[in-house]
Amino acid sequence: MNNKLVICGYGWLGGYLGEAMSATHAIIATTRSKEKALKISDKHIKGLVFSLGDDTTALCKELNDATLVLNIPPGRRNTQLDDFTNNMLALIDNAVAARVARIIFMSTTSVYGDNRSDVLNEHTSTQPETASAKAHVAIEQHVLKLKTNAKVDAKIVRLAGLTGPDRHPVNSLSGRSLNAGNKRINLVHVHDVIAALKALILAETSKGDSTDLYHLCSLQHPKRGDYYTQAALKKGIPAPTFSESELAPTGKAIDAKASWNLLGILPDYANPDDMI
Repeated sequence: MNNKLVICGYGWLGGYLGEAMSATHAIIATTRSKEKALKISDKHIKGLVFSLGDDTTALCKELNDATLVLNIPPGRRNTQLDDFTNNMLALIDNAVAARVARIIFMSTTSVYGDNRSDVLNEHTSTQPETASAKAHVAIEQHVLKLKTNAKVDAKIVRLAGLTGPDRHPVNSLSGRSLNAGNKRINLVHVHDVIAALKALILAETSKGDSTDLYHLCSLQHPKRGDYYTQAALKKGIPAPTFSESELAPTGKAIDAKASWNLLGILPDYANPDDMI
């Protein structure tokens, strides 16, 4: 496998990944905007205009023996995702036909649904509730089927809620009145996500590798009423108010210990308090 990395969906997370990998890889980054493609292009990154559903010919020319990171979200408000799902499956099949070396599909821990109250590891069955979660499960299954057929080295990375130095969910919750303050939170810092993706990208290609699914989440899961109240105070913004914060913790907790161990990473932001 050569040192070519194709980041399909060069948004907030893609920008961090491109910056982290530019010293070792030639990077092709897709964006829907011609202006952004020109803006991100430099000696390390080639911007390529591409929207999901477009003809994939130009993109596939870049995929031979490359690592492809698929980071195209369906959009939170979009509830009709048949086209999104079918276009993603077609893109994946075309990438395989173009002899891509590795596919890393960026998925989400929302595939487990929200109405669960247990600890969920990489072997827990999915229970998607939203249209977006159902689309992600369908794409995951397609990717795993390709891996089973030994056509391509494929990895699925399920992300918890993303935070970073310029992004934290408390900013959108500030001042609001909310329910379910006793629900557990599942967050992951972009710094740790990039460390994990870097480890996967730099690993030797192995189609027969039995490890194909990774959880990326912090190791602690405080109640959201407690956590976001303290986060707002630390940031000096109006705190949200929550009902039921005094109740025992409930809701899902994403167990990512096995994934971090496999990657050889101790997350720097294992405690969500450190993300504020």
